[in-house]
Amino acid sequence: MGVSVFKNHFSADENLITHVGKESQELTSDDVKKIEERLRCQEASLMLPLGETLKILHQMTEFELGRFLLKNGGISGYWTAYWLIHGPAKKLDHPLEDWLINKAPAFIASRERFKIFGKEIQKRIKSHMKLASIPCGLMDDLLHLDYTKASNIELHGFDLDGESIELGRENAKKYGKESMAFFEKRDAWNLNTRDQYDLITSNGLNFYEQDDARVVELYKSFHHVLKPGGVLVTSFITPPPMMDKNSPWKNFNVNDVKMQKAIFGDIMQARWQAMRTESLTRSQLEQAGFKVLEIIYDTQGIFPTVVAQKGD
Repeated sequence: MGVSVFKNHFSADENLITHVGKESQELTSDDVKKIEERLRCQEASLMLPLGETLKILHQMTEFELGRFLLKNGGISGYWTAYWLIHGPAKKLDHPLEDWLINKAPAFIASRERFKIFGKEIQKRIKSHMKLASIPCGLMDDLLHLDYTKASNIELHGFDLDGESIELGRENAKKYGKESMAFFEKRDAWNLNTRDQYDLITSNGLNFYEQDDARVVELYKSFHHVLKPGGVLVTSFITPPPMMDKNSPWKNFNVNDVKMQKAIFGDIMQARWQAMRTESLTRSQLEQAGFKVLEIIYDTQGIFPTVVAQKGD
């Protein structure tokens, strides 16, 4: 699946570039048959009836976002930008794509989280700062902010995907911020530097990682590279009511939650399902040496933002 296949989604003046991970390939009929077979074997545990679940599966093959999700079990930088920024502004012809972009509770919460991140980072920007996005993807989280009232700002993007690094540089040009943006291929768990950054923004890695000890090590890595007094802005996904009787989820439609579970859990077996409570997240950050300053919940209680600080 090459870069050009997605160009029809965005107009030329949008500050976006395509980011398709190297693992991404075209969805094949064999892929769909394998998912069908697995669903039939798991019929007793499915959230929705088998017939309805299979119908949703085939509907997902009818639009590009659906095919990408089925093939990859996760989301790329390109599609992240699509659901966060561009998809909501479009008239989506396919009903299921429209539901994913405009009604899926996790997608809605993620967009609100993106705005909260922006607000929290923006109010901390001052001259002579070095900010890092880990993993950076398209680095929209930093590139879309206003730096006109500050000088000598550096934006650093780290990602393991070399293609993301190349495309991130192109995205910085589209934002007109190429002179202040720097990209490197690095492992978030092994950043090979210390006391360098005033602020780190990180969304995604912790809820792709099921191992709690590995998440603590990730936070320790961030702690090492922050300057004393530096700030980490990150997030986590909370467990839904069906998994935790004390779940903070609210203001959601039960049918939408069931639909989401059928798509992300049963059909996709999505890799971003490492959910954690606020108390566990606080504990993990404190184990890594951080002081949690604030936890800001979205209106559904699904995708909280954490602001934490390294001690002076």
